[in-house]
Amino acid sequence: MLDKREYCLRDVSNNEINLIYEWRNAEHIRPFMMHSDFIELADHYKWYEKCRNDQNKILKLCLHKGKPIGLVQFSIDEKNKICEWGFYIGEKNSPRGSGRIMGMLALDFIFQEVGMRKVCAQVLDYNEKSLSYHKKLGFHEEGRLLKQILKKNEYVDVVLFGLLKENWKLARGDFAIEGFEKG
Repeated sequence: MLDKREYCLRDVSNNEINLIYEWRNAEHIRPFMMHSDFIELADHYKWYEKCRNDQNKILKLCLHKGKPIGLVQFSIDEKNKICEWGFYIGEKNSPRGSGRIMGMLALDFIFQEVGMRKVCAQVLDYNEKSLSYHKKLGFHEEGRLLKQILKKNEYVDVVLFGLLKENWKLARGDFAIEGFEKG
């Protein structure tokens, strides 16, 4: 059984910039990003600095037994108490289920500590794993942007998801993970 106590989220430090760069360019991640072109190192550093200096951006590293395995990013709309998230497990040899725990930790953080009322997501329609993941976490499909993004010379749809805080409270009780309290 998965154990939440082996995982944590923490702020990204300057020491992890190059690791995140590797993840962002990894073949198991890039095809599923909205902008999947190879990222130059200088552009990556600019992105990181922009995130660091933007009070409406939150970057969290997910660690398993102290080792970085993934990243969660939030773009905050403080006025409306909503945010958009993006995430990935960068380490391919992470324990099975690590993504689910990372998502649960991230959603608990953004709803309980930051005080958001809704999390939104955009998922490429061919990313079956992410579509299923969002549904398992309690997200509801709220729309679809038809033929929105060009991928491999073909336009693909972007599926829009939303999760309200009250629905997360209900959904999180469905997971049998050691260390997570029900509801």
